Amino acid sequence: MLTTAPPGAGPRLLQVRIGLVRRVRALAGREHAVPLLAAVLIALVGTQIALVFKVPSWGNDEPAHTGYVAALADGRLPTIESDIVDDPARFPGTAEEFRGWDEPHGDIWTANHPPLFHLAMVPVWWLASDHQSGMIITMRLANTLGFAVWIFLVGALARELVPRRPAVAALAVVVAMTPTLVLRSAFFINDGWASASGLLLLLMTIRMMRGPATPGRVALATLAGTLAAGTRAQGVLLVALCTVALLFTLGRRRGWRGVAVAATVGGVPAAAFGWFFIRNRMLYGDFTGQDALLEKFGRSPVAGFARIDNIPGLTEPTLTTPIVLAAALVLVPLAAVSALRRHRLRWDAAWVLLIVHALVTLVNVVTFLAHGGGFHDRYLMQVMPLLATVTAVGMLEVGRWRRRAAPGTVAAQRRDWRVAGVWAGVLLVWLAGAVAWLEHYYVFSRQQTSPVDGPFPDLLAVLAGLAGLALWSCFLLRARGGAAEAGEQLRPPARPQSAEPAL
Repeated sequence: MLTTAPPGAGPRLLQVRIGLVRRVRALAGREHAVPLLAAVLIALVGTQIALVFKVPSWGNDEPAHTGYVAALADGRLPTIESDIVDDPARFPGTAEEFRGWDEPHGDIWTANHPPLFHLAMVPVWWLASDHQSGMIITMRLANTLGFAVWIFLVGALARELVPRRPAVAALAVVVAMTPTLVLRSAFFINDGWASASGLLLLLMTIRMMRGPATPGRVALATLAGTLAAGTRAQGVLLVALCTVALLFTLGRRRGWRGVAVAATVGGVPAAAFGWFFIRNRMLYGDFTGQDALLEKFGRSPVAGFARIDNIPGLTEPTLTTPIVLAAALVLVPLAAVSALRRHRLRWDAAWVLLIVHALVTLVNVVTFLAHGGGFHDRYLMQVMPLLATVTAVGMLEVGRWRRRAAPGTVAAQRRDWRVAGVWAGVLLVWLAGAVAWLEHYYVFSRQQTSPVDGPFPDLLAVLAGLAGLALWSCFLLRARGGAAEAGEQLRPPARPQSAEPAL
């Protein structure tokens, strides 16, 4: 039986479709669309791997972190010589795993870090320690959430660095999602929340340096600094740098009120966790316990570049990020030279703060590696906004010598989004393939069973793929629609004299 559509149905359906397209375009054009989808992507991939990786993961320090929580639950603050819990009655299936293969690996070697994150996991121990796999998976997911917040804040900080080129900030988020960091989001470590709180502190510091130090910003910066200093040893250094930056800028601008703000941001974390680092100094001879750990595990110094291949952990992140490394080494210098020729390289306080922080971090990491320490790319998570933004600027330099649009115009924005879309597509495909390979190599080729079987982990992988497609579609829609059609208002810097390097 043939039916006909009621009069006016065709135009109404067309209007609905047009309205839907406009809504999708408007959502894609929002400032936080890409960072939010990236956070969803990391959360899905991290959860999927957390469910299928065997318990515990020695390569990610899970036995030591679990022992830290167990000691706190028992009312003890452990040292790097305290034994990891390995009670066969409590853990009949994995007591041998927690005991370790030698004496140093049977101790809580992560006890040189402050206890805040581990304290937050104590309720999980009390509720689920009789079900070890479920307990550690829950703790893994807490770190996964921290990684998701971290990648979102990478986007927020990149936007602060390059407010007039939103495509750079969006591409920086994709650059920051390296395969090995996405893999690390799946394990029970304290890096997720340590890095997320560190980036929140940097974000609030930059906004107070550029604009008013509102009570909300001061409170957020103080909270973030306390979390950073109480979660990992490196957080204290970041709090100190941000305090000095605020003291210098706000002290000059607001006098004693600015000094009071800086004293609050730096003083509260110091009062909350300064005692722990004094304890480290008394126990191990330095504030982080680094030398004691190197001696504990018998690490030998790396004498020169000829021995660089002996650094533990350096090969994997290097081999899984060749595209980003090539862009950073080749395209970033070209972009810098081009900017210098155009006399458009300008710096503000935010760039200075992040560059100083990156240099200090680099010196610490290189010193640690030279003394025999192992490399982990999560050591660079707090400096990733700077590294990823600079790399994204270099990537968008491709093709600019052929056709150059006036900065700030819709044509320039469309060109940025087109080039960024190509790079984002390549990096997302590489991410999917590299994570799949890493998961196959580290999970399914090395273990017979998974903590969680069934279709749910596979469903999470499919949803992660869809999140990646949605993320990439944001670039495509922005490139097609342009900044004006997407409904975006280009945000100027907070202060007239503050501008990003106009590369």
